[in-house]
Amino acid sequence: MNNLEQILQEKLLLSDNKIHVYLIQFDLFDNKQCIQYLSEEERTRAEKLKIEEKKNQFVITRSILRLLLSRAIGKPYQDIVFLYGEHGKPSINESLNNKPIEFNVSHSGNYALIAITLSNKVGVDIEEVNFDTDYQSLSKRFFSENEKKELIKIGNELQLDSFYRVWARKESFIKATGKGVAYGLDQFTVTLDETIDGGTEVLTFNSLDDKWFCYDLINIDNYKTALTTTNKTCDVVIHA
Repeated sequence: MNNLEQILQEKLLLSDNKIHVYLIQFDLFDNKQCIQYLSEEERTRAEKLKIEEKKNQFVITRSILRLLLSRAIGKPYQDIVFLYGEHGKPSINESLNNKPIEFNVSHSGNYALIAITLSNKVGVDIEEVNFDTDYQSLSKRFFSENEKKELIKIGNELQLDSFYRVWARKESFIKATGKGVAYGLDQFTVTLDETIDGGTEVLTFNSLDDKWFCYDLINIDNYKTALTTTNKTCDVVIHA
């Protein structure tokens, strides 16, 4: 997705066996054009963001999310009302064919991801690789015991890459559950495998109502992406 006209003409047909994922490249959009699609509350929120990059990310991502949801449910973008869960996950009180609309967003650096589907709880994450990250300290603090053991087995020159791959997968999981970091990043295990063939189950230590499955998304230089959902066999459709 690289311009608003394309998004305004996008035909988004939702189903419970597909998850649509949109890759947004920020430097191809004008936030002054995008801000017209935000609510007054959202514009106020944007103005409070003192870091220009963060403001730009929020304005563009939220405006495109509004437009995509509008196209999906046939409702004017200005009439879409966002609700927030206990741990801050956004949602809308809308359904299609008696099935709830589920979505999630993530942004980092010059890119954002927006995932939209029916019925499937979903979380996405994108992480820009910071080559100065103290990944060893972070992995010791936040990785499960199995993830720590697997990371140590990997050659030093590949550990940073593996760290970010795992971090994106873990973030997508806690976002999908709606519990955020309150769930505990060390309380579940994701695979360190470089590629995932379809949905790979997330191994959780605490009992949950659903099983969760992690998917690979998009290969971008110096970024890692991931998606987690409750559907093991869904078709992930990339719009880039």
